[in-house]
Formats: sequence, structure tokens, C-alpha cells
Amino acid sequence: MYGKLLVPLDGSGAAEMVLPYTEEIASKFGAEIILVSFSEQAVEEKDHLYRIYLERTVEHVERRLEDWGAKEKVTLKHEVLTGKPAGEILRYADQNTVSVITMASRGRSGQGPWRLGNIASKVLRATSKPVLLTRRPPETALLHRRRLIERILVPLDGSVTGEAAIAEAETLALALGAELVLFHAVEPFTGWIGSEAFAMYPEKEEERSEAAVVYLDRVEKELQEKGLSTSAGVDLGSASTKILEYAEANAIDLIAMSTHGRSGIGRWVFGSVTDKVLHAGDTPVLVVQASHV
Repeated sequence: MYGKLLVPLDGSGAAEMVLPYTEEIASKFGAEIILVSFSEQAVEEKDHLYRIYLERTVEHVERRLEDWGAKEKVTLKHEVLTGKPAGEILRYADQNTVSVITMASRGRSGQGPWRLGNIASKVLRATSKPVLLTRRPPETALLHRRRLIERILVPLDGSVTGEAAIAEAETLALALGAELVLFHAVEPFTGWIGSEAFAMYPEKEEERSEAAVVYLDRVEKELQEKGLSTSAGVDLGSASTKILEYAEANAIDLIAMSTHGRSGIGRWVFGSVTDKVLHAGDTPVLVVQASHV
């Protein structure tokens, strides 16, 4: 499933913080890494500068890949694309059968040629490809160990569309030897009197939590039958808050989420939850488009 990894770069160190994650994944799958940068106008001088930057980055990545213990030869390519970055990323990913787009959720600050954070938001809204987003560099100790992704958190809400990220997480976990951690946040029913919130039907919360445990147990057994290491957790509260708290408390290295799940009273909408996790947390997030699975 991971044949080609597309990495948009803008020349900044912030944008390059996704490279170690890309290198680890590519080394385990023998995947091709494609580094791209952008010139919004066909200016020969700028195009030349971007190519020099990408060539130098390719050299650095090639040296580091040797330390990742790649099972197969990892091919590297680089291209300077002309046009609006978000549109070019989408076009290139579709035309070149890219498996995953890996990018930082922020790039240059100040007056850069293009803002990677803005581009990431546009790509997420429009692509049908999984997108791996990072907000901070990996810890130095993990880099030295050459193990960045050991525990993958998969938030679920009991819906089929909410389960869209399971297949991607499963593929990664098998290749990386990572544990899959399933998590269900049970949103309380909330009512309002004026500006004051109050819990509605509190007697139902225990019943719904028990149902969540049964549901996660079923999913967990299915994954264990495939040889995966798993664990699971259930908590009551705001989904995005509980996901971030659980990730921090349980040494989670990657959160794999679909972009939306159930809608309706008493169920949490994955699109808004994923958006909050992306903006409020520091853990890398793999976003899978539920509407395209």
C-alpha cells in the first residue's frame, strides 16, 4: 500500500521535520520518496535554486536511510513543480499514484514563498489520499534509536466511516512492528439552561461506556487474529480533549483518524474532532478520508 511517499518542502527546517517519519516508513516498505518544491512562476533562476536545494536534501536523506535499516533499496526522486502549491500537490499525487502525502503542518514563518500550514489545510480538504501531518520534530532519543512509531492510537466512534483509518494503521503497524491502541471517547449528552451546561441522561453514560468496551473488544480481537499487538481504552468526555489527553498519557507516537464519523444527537462528528486534534496537539496525525474508502 505504501509504494510512493510524496513530501512537499518549502526550504525551511520546519517543513523538513516530517522527513524522519517519511524515512522510517519508506525504509520498512521499500517505498519511493518523492521530494517536491514549488515555483509559482516559471522563473529559471528560482527553479535552479529550488533544484539545488532538493538535490542537497536528497543526499542527506540517502545518507540517513542507511541508518534506518531499509529492507529494500529506497528510490528517491525530486521535482520542482510550477503553479499553486496546493493544486500541484493534488495534481501530482493523483497523476503519479502516490500512496501517502507526508508533510509538516507548518513551514516558513514570515514572508516565505509559500505557507506550508495553509497548504496543508487545503490539501487535507481536497485530497483522497492519506495525509501524514507533523507539528514538531521527533525527539532526539527516538531518532538515535531509529524507532519513531511504536504506538499508534486509533480513535473510533462505533461507525463504519469512523473505522476508515484502521486499515492504514494496520498496514503501518505490521510493517513497523508497532502496537495499535484503540480508543473510544463517549461524549456525554449535554443540555443548556441559559449559558450553563448540564449533563442529560447521566444514567445512560455507564450503559454507553459498556457498549463502547464491547465494541472495542470486537475490533481488537479481529486485529489480534492478524498478528497485531493491541490495547484499548474508553473514557467519558469531549472526544478531541480525551484523545489528546490519552495520547499524551500513553506515549502515543502517531494518531490515525478518519475525517468524519457519525453525525446526530449524542455522537461525535469526526471532521470537527480531527480538526481539533490537528490544531491542538503535537502528536503526528495520519488523516484518512472516510468518504473515499
